Amino acid sequence: MNDATKALTITVNFQHPECTLQFLKSASRLESFSACHVAIVDNNSADDSVRRLRKAVSEFRNVQLLESPRNRGYFGGAKWALEQYLAQHSIPDWVIVCNNDIVFEDPRFLSRLLEKDPMAAGVIAPAIVSGLTGYDANPSIRRRPGPIRMLRYRFWLSNYYTMWLKQWLSPFVRRVRYRFSLRRASRNAASREIYAPHGSFLIFSRKFFEVGGFIDDGFFLYAEEFCVAEMCRRLGLPVIHDSGLRVWHEEGQSTGRMLSRSLYQHEKKGFRYALDRYKDGYRGLGLSQAAVKTAMAQKQRRLSSSLDC
Repeated sequence: MNDATKALTITVNFQHPECTLQFLKSASRLESFSACHVAIVDNNSADDSVRRLRKAVSEFRNVQLLESPRNRGYFGGAKWALEQYLAQHSIPDWVIVCNNDIVFEDPRFLSRLLEKDPMAAGVIAPAIVSGLTGYDANPSIRRRPGPIRMLRYRFWLSNYYTMWLKQWLSPFVRRVRYRFSLRRASRNAASREIYAPHGSFLIFSRKFFEVGGFIDDGFFLYAEEFCVAEMCRRLGLPVIHDSGLRVWHEEGQSTGRMLSRSLYQHEKKGFRYALDRYKDGYRGLGLSQAAVKTAMAQKQRRLSSSLDC
């Protein structure tokens, strides 16, 4: 690892090493892969994940396996990995946080990303082609929800069975929606500002962290989109849907296609957390911001030392 790294990619594994191995295989074929550092967090899988992943990781100099002693959740694992990285290195231009059931089918994905200005956006939402629908999952939410839409969210989450039905119907609804509206709208602009990015693949810019953004791990799962959107809104940073960047998402492999009761509880708690934290505005910085400041100070000291030589 070195400070020439332009992009840090973090993915989280929990008892699905086959997905993570497929992810790593596709990532390793990307152009400019040597300019990227990959951190794989194993969230205390308690199976053969670590053994299998450790063997694969040993083949790469820029891939690291981090073994968490407990299951930190999605953003919890990502935040922990970022803090480990920033303890020794400066902030890269881009920090990618993504599911392990992502596949890079475009070999130029990383090269295209590195050509972009990391100070021009807060978060980039790429085209995430869903394996269930064949369409782009972004934008997750095009415009900031109003009172009526928030009531709809509350209704769906009010009962396990209504939420189970919503998840079962979701692929069919998305297919119809894309056929009649979003697919036509997406032709008008390859890059445009949206409210919320899909949580399965998030690209944070260096600017996002430098102006006070952080990976909010106050929930276990399912509140990523809303938390990232509201944080960018409070910081005055745009969330850009860039369809020129494309990945493939084998949806449901990491958490399952249908909704279990435990996942329903995580989703319900995540929604409540997001409402409580962000409904009254931005409430300060998380622990990752301290790590960012430390990394920036370390970078300045290294620069000063090099000039003195």
